[in-house]
Amino acid sequence: MEIQSYFEHDSDDQIIQKRSENELALWMEHVDYIINESEKLSKIASNTLHNDELKQRFLKFIEDSTEVTKTLNDYKKAMPNYKECDHLECDMFYINTHEKVRQDYIKIIAAYRELKDVFYAQFFN
Repeated sequence: MEIQSYFEHDSDDQIIQKRSENELALWMEHVDYIINESEKLSKIASNTLHNDELKQRFLKFIEDSTEVTKTLNDYKKAMPNYKECDHLECDMFYINTHEKVRQDYIKIIAAYRELKDVFYAQFFN
């Protein structure tokens, strides 16, 4: 993941755009990681814990996370249009879109933490 640097000559809008792009790249990397980890945990749930219900919960989580990945990718494709904004309504549209995408990301991370807690509880019960 390449992080964009800020420069003294960057405008406030450019800094906000770069920060948003950096944040989005981090979210995408994180969701990809938890999808991969969930695939492994679903196999452990099935093969080691013999818990098919937990395996199915991980598989459902992977589906939900894949939808979030699609949302993140769609947003990434739309981000270059933000640079063309020349009025407040346009800026606010992209700022609000970024916040909505952030909420989707936060929800999937919270769901993952909850599911992992259930997974780990299997070892301690």
